[in-house]
Amino acid sequence: MQGRRKIPPLDNPGAAADQILRLDSSIISQLPPAYQPPTVPSRETAPPLTPNSSLVLGYVPPPDRLFEGNDIEKTVWGIEQTRNQEFGQYLGVTANLPDQKVMIATFQQTLKNIEQQTGKRSGIIYIISLADRLELILVPPVGRPIHYSVPEANRAALFPFVQELQAEITSPGKRGTTTYLRAAQQLYKWAIAPLDKDLKNLGIQTLLLSVDPGLRSMPFAALHDGKGFLIEKYSFSLIPSFSLTNSDYKAVTDATVLAMGRSEFVNQKPLLSVPIELQAISAQWHGPSFLNSTFTLDNLNSEHAKRGFRIVHLATHADFQPGKPSNSYIQLWNSKLQLDRLESLNWRNPQVDLLVLSACRTALGDGEAELGFGGLAVKSGAKSALGSLWYVDDGGTLALMSEFYHQLRGATTKAETLQLAQQAMIAHKVRMENGQLVTTAGKLNLPADLQQNQDFSHPYYWSSFTLIGSPW
Repeated sequence: MQGRRKIPPLDNPGAAADQILRLDSSIISQLPPAYQPPTVPSRETAPPLTPNSSLVLGYVPPPDRLFEGNDIEKTVWGIEQTRNQEFGQYLGVTANLPDQKVMIATFQQTLKNIEQQTGKRSGIIYIISLADRLELILVPPVGRPIHYSVPEANRAALFPFVQELQAEITSPGKRGTTTYLRAAQQLYKWAIAPLDKDLKNLGIQTLLLSVDPGLRSMPFAALHDGKGFLIEKYSFSLIPSFSLTNSDYKAVTDATVLAMGRSEFVNQKPLLSVPIELQAISAQWHGPSFLNSTFTLDNLNSEHAKRGFRIVHLATHADFQPGKPSNSYIQLWNSKLQLDRLESLNWRNPQVDLLVLSACRTALGDGEAELGFGGLAVKSGAKSALGSLWYVDDGGTLALMSEFYHQLRGATTKAETLQLAQQAMIAHKVRMENGQLVTTAGKLNLPADLQQNQDFSHPYYWSSFTLIGSPW
C-alpha cells in the first residue's frame, strides 16, 4: 500500500485471533501476573472492557479486508463507511459520505478551509485494532494519507494496557502516584509515536481521532511520550467519522450560554459544586441559569427556542450505559432526557455550537456506551460536545469548568480551549487552597463543604474531559 510504513515488531505477536472485534477471556489472562486491577467504589472504577455487542463490532466488510490491496483512499473510504454504519445502526444518524474518488480531496479542502479561518492546522487520524496489529492512518490537509502498521500492538497486547490505564487513573488511592505512566507511555508508543514525526513536519496541532470500539473511552489526553502528556503537544477531539462531523466554523468567543443544572438528587450523589458552577458561568457569560426545580425539559426547550443559545451547559448526572440508546440519559429535575430523544431538542435550528455535560460518566470499554458518548454531538445536533468519561469529584469538575469558560473567551477553537484548561491543571495553575479556587482568571471563594486543598495535576482530574465532534 502506498504511503505505508511497517514498524518492526518488538517480539512475536503470536497467532491471530478471530477477525471479529470482540474481547474474550483470553485477553484478560494477558495481564501481567503481578497486576491486579484496584478495587475501588463503583462510581469511579474503570469497569472491565467488554465491547460485547455484535451490532457494534460486526464490521461489514471485516476490518482486515479494508487493508487488502494498495489503495489507501479506498481503505479510508471503507473505514468511514463502517464507522457510519456503526453509529447509524445504533443512533439512527446519517452521514453525507462523498464519492470514493473525491472523498480525500473533499476532506482535505475542508481541513484547509478551517485552517484559513482559525490559523490551526488539523489532521484526521484513524486507529483500527486488528487481531494481529494496530493500523494507523493520518489524513493531512495536504499530500497523500500516511499509513503505519504496528504489529506488536495486536489486540491481545493492546487492550490490557487500555484497561490498566483507565484503572490506574481512576483509582482513588493512587491520585498521589504516577502508576498510570507504564500504560500511558506504552499506548502513546503504539498509537501516536509512529505519527509524531509526520505531525511535526506537517505542522499539525489538532487531531481528529476516529477510533475503534474499546478505544473510544480511553483518556487520550493522558497518553504520555516519556516527557509529557499528549495534551501538552496536541489538542484533539474524538469523532465518530469525518463525514459525521459538522465542519462549519463559527468562533464562540462571543457566544450566548444557557447554564442549567441540578445539585440535589434522591438516588444519586449530590453535586455540591453545581450552584457555584452555574453562578460563575452565568456571571462571566451574562446568560441565564436554572438550578434544581427550574431545570426542566420545558425550560430547556423554551429558552433555546426564544434566544437560540449557542452553548448549552448541563451540570447534572448523565450516564452512558450498555444496551439500547434509551438506557443512556441526562438527569433533569423531573425527568430523564434519554439519548434517543436528544434530536427532539432541535439543536440544529437555531444551531447549538457546544453542549457541555460536566458530570457524566461512561461504562468504560463497553461498545454501546462508547457509541452513545462518541455520538453525543451528532445525535444531539450540537456541533461539538464536551463530556467526562468518568465522574470527576466536585472540586475537580468546578476547577476544569471554571478554567475552560475563562479560556473560551480568548481561544480560537474549542479543542484549544480544553487543551489550555487541561494544561493549566497539569501546571498547578488551577488548584484549591485556603478556601479558594485558584484559576488563571483569579480566585473564587468556596463554601465550607468544598474547602479542601486539592492539587489537580493528576490525570484523574483533567483527562476524563473529552471533546466530541468538531474540534473547531
